[in-house]
Parts: sequence; structure tokens; C-alpha cells
Amino acid sequence: SDVNKVLPMFSVSRKVSDRLFLKFRFTLKQKLHSSVPDVVIPNMHLEECIWKNLEKWHNKTALVCAQTNCSYTYLQLYKKSNALTSFLCNLDKLKQSDRVAVALPNLPEYAIILLGVIQAGCTVTTLNPLYTSDEMSHQLIVAEAKVIFTTPETYKTVQIALQLSKLHIPIIVVRAKNDSTLPHGAIDFDEIARNHCDAKFDLRRSHDDTVLMLFSSGTTGLPKGVEITNRGLVSSLHQMSAPKLDPISETSESEQEVVPVVIPMFHIYGLVIVLLHGLLKGSKLVVVPKLSSKLFVNVLETYQPTVLYVVPPIFHMLLNRNNIKPSHFTNTKSIFSGAAPLGATDVMALSEKLQGKVNVFQLYGLSEVCLSHVQSSQVDGHRKPGGIGFLLPSTEAKIMSTTTGNEVGANQLGEMLLRGPQVMKGYYKDRNANDAAFTNDGWFKTGDLCYYDEDGHFFLQTESSNSLR
Repeated sequence: SDVNKVLPMFSVSRKVSDRLFLKFRFTLKQKLHSSVPDVVIPNMHLEECIWKNLEKWHNKTALVCAQTNCSYTYLQLYKKSNALTSFLCNLDKLKQSDRVAVALPNLPEYAIILLGVIQAGCTVTTLNPLYTSDEMSHQLIVAEAKVIFTTPETYKTVQIALQLSKLHIPIIVVRAKNDSTLPHGAIDFDEIARNHCDAKFDLRRSHDDTVLMLFSSGTTGLPKGVEITNRGLVSSLHQMSAPKLDPISETSESEQEVVPVVIPMFHIYGLVIVLLHGLLKGSKLVVVPKLSSKLFVNVLETYQPTVLYVVPPIFHMLLNRNNIKPSHFTNTKSIFSGAAPLGATDVMALSEKLQGKVNVFQLYGLSEVCLSHVQSSQVDGHRKPGGIGFLLPSTEAKIMSTTTGNEVGANQLGEMLLRGPQVMKGYYKDRNANDAAFTNDGWFKTGDLCYYDEDGHFFLQTESSNSLR
């Protein structure tokens, strides 16, 4: 493993002087930058980033369903995404920058739809497939969706949601189970994806176009449409892939990371940090449609994951279930948890259960900023259980006192504000929410109480925070 190769090269005196410099820097400076150098963000569209290494790993498995074993290679993913793009470009009443809704559980086809829609110059808006018709209709009305993807199981709920929204739009159905019948009036996804298409899509698209619209309540009120641009998404993926911070190695002839997708893909964490980041690196993504303890153990035994992304309920399953054993993690380098903070005791307990052989880390982000903080074994002095880690490169933070409204220094609690290329464009058609969420000079107010120490590590106040909401 390359995990610990980076730091031993420095002499002890160099380490000590770096540490002293960092302490000096983080005590004096209130506006914080990452301790990792800024990254170069390429001027590319999302799919160009994903396909740029296609020749290297076209025959490798991109996605496999943990339930049905249905799988796609990178080449199949490319061809099927193109077929969907071609279909959408020829669809009446769908034009560039229109919103396309996706109400699906975790399925391998999610990746085909995501890339196919974005390549067509449209915006993907994701819905929780377990929503009621009322909840779905609110989101569909706000997003002004022009097409929706769903499954036979959720078809009825979607139909009612569309009636409530007074929307008459095509419903495309993904049949994950071979025996399920196509509902009357639905369009068959398989039929679209089977079409052969090598077309180059000559669309004029700006890097500032919105490619994702996820829904977040922010700090108050009803769910709002979070607009994430192509540039924001590409920035996020490259910030995550920064040397020293990225737990995922690029696929080679002999090695491929295995990453289970247990986090829902309608959430920024599952969609960007796990799915898109995994595809960017050529990983094998094991997609888990509906999590159960039995299926999860089966995934661990069958696929032997190398990196695992979880949320606290899954983290506690790993910690407390007797049927989950250290032997399941023979190939696992790191486990990351986000979506709500974990206490230092829990982090240390899991590390102990896995005999200290697996790095257990936390990360922090929000729909509005994707990812902003991460822990890494390749950064000196990283082991601070209970923290959320360092700022990602090209990201700035400051902590504002909730009583005086002034910036505060190290070890002082306040609201965390963030700025960086990955921050959302804004809430869709919601000026009041945008005015409340941003300062005049472009800082995003997270609503989370936080402090940082002299080494630039950040810690959330557990009671009020949403690490990766």
C-alpha cells in the first residue's frame, strides 16, 4: 500500500519545523486555506473527465448490482450513456438545460442515466424513491421536470405525483428484475439503452451550466433545489483526487479498487463522492439497492471491498454486529463515514475491532458544497479521532462568532463559512434563500457550529451539525 510511503522521506527536524509553522499559521490566520496545495481544475465537461481514460480500462467492470449480479463494463457504460443521450436529444419538448428527474433506488443504471442526461445538456434532479406522492410532487414542481426515470415498484407513486403536479411528462422505467412487466404507458429504458450510437453530440454547453439539482432544506424551510454547475462538479472531483487525500488509486492492468455503493445515489454523498469519484478512477462499484445486514455481509464476503463509504447507522452495524468480522476487511484500506458526526470513542472502537489494520476516517460536506473536509492517512499528524479533517485544496473556511458576528481564531466555536469552486451556484429560483445563505462577498453559511485547532483540523459541535447532509 502507498498509504504510508509519503511521509518517512522527511527527516524528523523537517517534520517538527513544518508542524511549528502550521501551528503559527493557524493561530494567526483566521481565514483558513488547505494545508494541501491547490489543484488545477481542468476546463472539461463532466463526461470528458469520466471517459478520458476509457481506453485504459474499457474491459474492466464499472458497476455490478449486489442483488441481481447485473453488471456493465466501462465500454458498455459509455455506449449505453451515448444511446440515452441520443434518445433525449431527439425527444420532443425536451431542450437543453431542462430538468430530468430520477426516482430510483441504487442501481447500476443510475450511472448510465446520470451521464446520458448530462451529455444531452440537461440537468439531473434526484428524488428519494421512498418519498410519498406529495413529497415527490413538491420537488417535481420546483424543478419543472420534463422527463422522469423510475422503476415498476415506484411507478404508481410517480404517476400520482405527476397528477398532483399537473405535469404531463414521459415516464421511463428501469426494470432491474427480469420478471417485472412494463407498466402501461411507460417507456422501456432497456430498449433505449440497447440502441447503437457512436454519435458525437455537438452541443454548445457552458461550464457554468447547472448539471445537478439536488434538494436540501438548507438550514431552514422546505427542500430547495441546489444548483451544481459542471465546473463545480468537475472541481469537486479533482479536489477529492488531490495527491495525499485520495484514498482511491487509479485502475491499472493488475489492480482495481472495489467500492460498495451503499449510500443512496439521490444524495450528494452517494452520487458524487462515491459513484462519480469511483468512475473517474476506474473503480469497480458494487451497487447495493436496498441495504440489509445479510446483503451487506454478502457484499463484504463476495467482493472484498478496498474502500468503504458509510453513514453512522452502517458504521454502528460494522461496529456492533458479531457476524461482521475483521476477516471481511482483509483488502480494506480505509472506511469513511459522513452524513452525521461520530464521536472519537466510536471511531477508536471500530479501529480496535478491525485490529488497527483499517484507517477509519470522517469527512464533511453538504449538498450545497459537495465535499469540503476530509481526513487522510497521508497527511502528517492526521490521527485526531472525532475530527472531520482538513480543508480540501482550493477551499477556504472561516469561523464566525454566533454572538458578535466577528471572525474568531483557533479553538473558538462559531458558525463555519466556506468558499471554493465546488460551492453551489445557488438555490433554484429562490432569491430569499440565496440572500440568507451567502454573504455579500460570496461565503456560504453552513449553519454548522465548528472550531479548528492549531494544526488546521476541524471539529464539529456534535449536537447541531450535519456532516454531509
